Amino acid sequence: MRLLVWLTHREVACFDLTREQARKLADRLPGVDVRVVRSEAAFLDALPRADAAIVWRFDDAWLAHAPRLRWIGTPAASREWVEVAPRDGLRVVHGTFHGEIIAETVVGMLLSQARGLREADLLRTVDPWPRRAVAARARTLRGTRAVVLGFGHIGRWIARRLAPFGVRITGIVRRIDRPPEFSRDAHRIAGVEELDATLAGADWLILALPATRETDAIIDARRLALLPARATVVNVGRGNAIDEVALADALERGTLAAAWLDVFREEPLALDSPLRHARNAFLMPHASATAPDYLDLFIEEIARDPFFRDAARDDPYESSAHSAATDDAPPRP
Repeated sequence: MRLLVWLTHREVACFDLTREQARKLADRLPGVDVRVVRSEAAFLDALPRADAAIVWRFDDAWLAHAPRLRWIGTPAASREWVEVAPRDGLRVVHGTFHGEIIAETVVGMLLSQARGLREADLLRTVDPWPRRAVAARARTLRGTRAVVLGFGHIGRWIARRLAPFGVRITGIVRRIDRPPEFSRDAHRIAGVEELDATLAGADWLILALPATRETDAIIDARRLALLPARATVVNVGRGNAIDEVALADALERGTLAAAWLDVFREEPLALDSPLRHARNAFLMPHASATAPDYLDLFIEEIARDPFFRDAARDDPYESSAHSAATDDAPPRP
């Protein structure tokens, strides 16, 4: 079986497959011929001979040139970069390993907000020793309540990391009829129809939602107004879920304590966005899942996929050859 890999990224080093990671992928998939390419042209040239592909993005039109393709995998959790029409015999797999990394980012955000770490640094510009102001606002995480909107892989990891701090977790899901183990990571599971009722008691509203029509502006001005003034909004899902103008307005008026945002409706965030100047809006450049072992975690996830075990056993094409990149842009050292 032939696996074609095209994982390059111009901005984020840990999203760019290294030679060492390419070798690790080949070693973890014995019997699979792994070919790594470094450009779209090289990918499209090799695609007709591929049984499987690992990519950041895939255009539905490319399927016309991929008669053997049965499996497409991507490290991305989001669905918007691999959009292919359903086809018999073709499976699309998205990464589910991000939650553990993102959850650490969320813990850092909540600790920084609760313990005044970021605020202390900001206040230094107007007060060289802002002890009184920081002490007046500092609190502990224990006993606070977090509403995690989107309780999938990422949301559940967030709950696991926050629970040891004594945070009470309410997980909001689209469908409440999930297996019993689904609720082990939360003190309470509620359907999205109960979202409004849960917001009034929230200290933290944490969004871990995908970008869909149903999630578009799900947190609007009305729902922001349901949150208490002590509440902090955290978004590590997709930026479409929040009305950014309404959020900036609530922060400016002081009806919310803060917002920690990693994702935005349009990225990069526009220089004239009101969020850039809003009171207590702390912004990250869509980096909450970055870590040196990002692709290593994905490789381990792929190695457990039954497709490769079953396909390698059933496919008459068996090869232990592991090739590196073949086009004119060599992998990062």
